[in-house]
Amino acid sequence: MADGINEIEEVLPEPELEKYLSLPPEGKARVTGIMGMGRQVYDCPKYNSTQDEMVMSNGNSWIVLGYDRTHKPPSGFGGKGHIRCSSVDIVAGRLGKEAKSHEKVGLDGVTEVVCDPNFTKDAARIYISQKAGVDGVHYFDLPAGTVGKVTRATPRSTIVLKADTLRFVARENIKFVTRTDKKNSQGGKQGAGSTKQYGIDLIGMNDSSDMQPMVKGDNLKACLIAMMANIATLSTRLTTALDYQRQINLSLAFHVHNTSFYGLPSAPSISVAQKTAECIIHSALNVEVPLMALDNMNGKKGKEQGAALSTKYLQNPGGLKGKRYILSKYNNLN
Repeated sequence: MADGINEIEEVLPEPELEKYLSLPPEGKARVTGIMGMGRQVYDCPKYNSTQDEMVMSNGNSWIVLGYDRTHKPPSGFGGKGHIRCSSVDIVAGRLGKEAKSHEKVGLDGVTEVVCDPNFTKDAARIYISQKAGVDGVHYFDLPAGTVGKVTRATPRSTIVLKADTLRFVARENIKFVTRTDKKNSQGGKQGAGSTKQYGIDLIGMNDSSDMQPMVKGDNLKACLIAMMANIATLSTRLTTALDYQRQINLSLAFHVHNTSFYGLPSAPSISVAQKTAECIIHSALNVEVPLMALDNMNGKKGKEQGAALSTKYLQNPGGLKGKRYILSKYNNLN
């Protein structure tokens, strides 16, 4: 990114640019406002205000008290003549990177830059409206998510914060709380039959195509502990069943029959003995050894013997919470 002195060359109209380039460094400092000197504004477009708006500004910083207004016609509920649609629009940096006071027209002409609210290009904004359809294409064009889309057909009072980055800083805690009242600002009843629309969506990349419910940690932990107990029980019972089966296999491998020759026992079946031996070996390698590995799946880490899976991630011996404990120390949801 260019420094302030070089950036100003991008926004100066031709006559002022020639004068600016001819100035010594001290003169350029006066134009850009560095060194504690007053700034001459060349990067501030003119706001296209209406007679119903009260506008306060300093440079390209604005507070507009008026009625619900967008950058796409019809211009919000204020532009459509609705009542009960007052708004407060706080903007820093109209038109963002494209901000300038004048632009070249034709070969020699220079004209003022005049702009309306621009929810896409304006650099940073806090938009407060008594009635707006903020999720729709005429406003911020946000996805529906799972808690409902607020459009011109279903307007609500709203506060929208938009900038390149946002920071919510609290010295103690932050709460996001929904459905605190029996009616919304438009007089609509907050129903109890379906509570889906009163939830909180966290949407990354402006894409709500794969929204899924968040998990309750305590319930998940209880479920996983029960599953681990069931797996342990199943492992023990399977090991016992394999031991019983091994005894049967050994008996089968060396069993004999009484022959008709004086009732003497016959020799064991070689083919049965071979198959039984193969079965015992395969069971040991492919079933019993993996079961032993499952029971000690964490193995060793350096010189320290790893804890069991349930202890490491799910249990909390003595009230201590290790680095791998799956529940958050700080954050909760309902």
